[in-house]
Amino acid sequence: MRNKEIAYQIGTTEQVIKNYLRKVYDKLGVSDASNSRSTACTISLLKTYMQEAEAIPMPPVTQITPLRAKM
Repeated sequence: MRNKEIAYQIGTTEQVIKNYLRKVYDKLGVSDASNSRSTACTISLLKTYMQEAEAIPMPPVTQITPLRAKM
């Protein structure tokens, strides 16, 4: 939705919406909506990857043999 449409839906002005969006962009470290969408996609992909990585079974620590240096 456009800023004007959002403002109408929640009963405020377009400038208030712009101010809120600027604060969100600043917190994300981006400069505009296209950068924020790109950042959101990256974060979503990272979250998915981390969830999948946690689902991979890992051997218990007791089964891992420590490496020893040869002398």
